[in-house]
Amino acid sequence: MSITKILLLISLIFITACASAENTIQKLYKSVNPAVVELHVKALADPKPGQAIYKASVAGSLGSGALINKKGRILTAAHVVDKATEIEIIYTDGTKTTGHVVWVESMIDLAMIQAVDVPENIEPLKLAKARDYQIGEKVIVIGAPYGVSHSLSVGYLSGIRDGKQIPATDITPRLLQTDASINVGNSGGPMFNNKGEIIGIVSHILSKSGGSNGLGFVVSIDTIHDIMSSDPGTFSGFIPFLLNEQQSFALNNAAGHGMLMQHIVPRTLADKLGFKGGNINVTIGHTSLLLGGDILLAIDGHKITSIESAIKIKQRMADVKKGDEISFTFLRAGELKTIYWQVENEQY
Repeated sequence: MSITKILLLISLIFITACASAENTIQKLYKSVNPAVVELHVKALADPKPGQAIYKASVAGSLGSGALINKKGRILTAAHVVDKATEIEIIYTDGTKTTGHVVWVESMIDLAMIQAVDVPENIEPLKLAKARDYQIGEKVIVIGAPYGVSHSLSVGYLSGIRDGKQIPATDITPRLLQTDASINVGNSGGPMFNNKGEIIGIVSHILSKSGGSNGLGFVVSIDTIHDIMSSDPGTFSGFIPFLLNEQQSFALNNAAGHGMLMQHIVPRTLADKLGFKGGNINVTIGHTSLLLGGDILLAIDGHKITSIESAIKIKQRMADVKKGDEISFTFLRAGELKTIYWQVENEQY
């Protein structure tokens, strides 16, 4: 066989392989895209730079999510919905419905929301098994970058980044790094392997320009499974800041511990119990804080002294039952107060 024929054969094989890969991606996109949702969120706005007195207001934002069962459970990123006052869910066929937050794990940037309605013809997405991925494999991301709905980006799994073990748990959060293009609006959307299984939920990018520079990070499927199996409990509506002893004394909190309530999300348990968020915007070092809100000291007699104690209290709260009475001890304007709450249903 001549060299010319050999080169021609190699070219044909290469072209055929590329076409086959494209067809695989096209088929994968068509099969999974209907269960990727667009999230239009109205949420409590953060204070504006230089704004001394904060008054709660609402701002709009955009994110994505992954429908994982027929009952309407949708995985997304915590930062997309943790201060949400309204969530509108839009499916590929144009169907719109509303949703509410079920649980939030802000330390991992993962959340679950519940949709009111799910179109009958949509098949939920499948979760990959833990650790069923490897560096170098091709991945695809679907989301709504800059509001451009159901955009596909293709890349490779380019790194694995483990964080520190979460105190009082056996969970070590893991992020997967990808060079697939990720931008504003992709947050909360799924990253798939070539079998169409979710191997991560988009969290954030590292970028000086604010756009995609090849450093996108997603919460790994390992961590997703760990959180879902840990019974994270129902979202209470607190957006707190954990105070250390020095910070507590600086705020005239003689207890030397507690959680400063910065935001209270409307229509949540925290709002129902009457907790107050902050209204004075300050910056301490590189940290922005809202002062003036309640300081939660203990729940059901268990003091909030560290991240470990806060997590253990959250774990106990996940086990409350209808009829249980829970006490919340807090400071308001320097005065010690206690609220008693009788659990009304299993999913408060």
